[in-house]
Amino acid sequence: MLRVHFTAEDLAQVRVTVLGPLAETQVSLRTVQWRDRPGLFGGWRARTGLRISADGRETARLLSPVGGLVDLFTLVGAAACMDEGIERLISAPARRLRTEFSIVPRTRWPLWLSGATEADTRSVRRLAVALQDCHRVAVAPYWERIDQHLQGEVARRGRLMVQGGVGALLDSLRPMAVWEPPVLEIPGYRPLVHPKPDFHLAGRSFVLAPSVFCGPVPQLFASSQADTVVMMYPALNNPVDAAAIWAPRTDPRGVDAPVPLTLSALLGRTRAIVLCVIADHPACTTTQLAQRAGISPASASEHAATLRSAGLTTVTREGKAVLHTLTHLGLTLLNTNGPAPVSV
Repeated sequence: MLRVHFTAEDLAQVRVTVLGPLAETQVSLRTVQWRDRPGLFGGWRARTGLRISADGRETARLLSPVGGLVDLFTLVGAAACMDEGIERLISAPARRLRTEFSIVPRTRWPLWLSGATEADTRSVRRLAVALQDCHRVAVAPYWERIDQHLQGEVARRGRLMVQGGVGALLDSLRPMAVWEPPVLEIPGYRPLVHPKPDFHLAGRSFVLAPSVFCGPVPQLFASSQADTVVMMYPALNNPVDAAAIWAPRTDPRGVDAPVPLTLSALLGRTRAIVLCVIADHPACTTTQLAQRAGISPASASEHAATLRSAGLTTVTREGKAVLHTLTHLGLTLLNTNGPAPVSV
């Protein structure tokens, strides 16, 4: 757990901001390497993983190593477009780059990046090109929808702050973060750069940054050379929202195509969503399943029964409640039709 301590002055400097496409691209490189949350990212991984270039794969391993994440957010800041973020990265001082890359052992660095922190222009520009290539494959095709989703999240949190103050905003982060004034607790946080369980803002601005690709546990980014602390948190949790974001623009008939495409073609769109909800929320009740899939309880029960008959899910009973869980066959089906992770 991590505990972030606020003073009255710190609370006056809390805001919610979309960091932009460069930040989402970097975090997407972590998501594409893992098989977690197949209901949210299975279809996206299937289309993305194999299209990432060799430099992009090495960049993914460098910027998103197992157990960590290189902090480019406080270095670059919020950038509305990819070109702006890349220009800031290229012009960043070598000492700042060296600090941000220091969490990655030198043995993991690709040879072509070894000069990036020594102000070697060619290395930094090659890193920039690799990030642009990753953005083109992983984020750009969906950026309009991603941005709309994130801007909606910012607006929603902003309304809460206007109506109830910054305390209401921080309290709305439950259960991923728990506001116990004057401390914001992040359960499940595994400190890497900040190994101590207590973190004090010390007068720095605190930015809440919603992210589509952020993992289930919020992440804190706080460079000692920056005057801003960034807490990135997950803003995509519903498979229905994920399906809308990852859906290809049109199919050959000119209508919206379902996502994940192969899984939907096999099971039907609604049933595929129900399977993904059960994968991401094991041991959910039929009522919870209906709410998360955006369908009626009767329809959720019917689709769950069909999936159970096919051996893709199973149920257990807890009192009067029926709890739905994925079977090994169901997980295999999702992995076959979804993830294509980058080899690390």
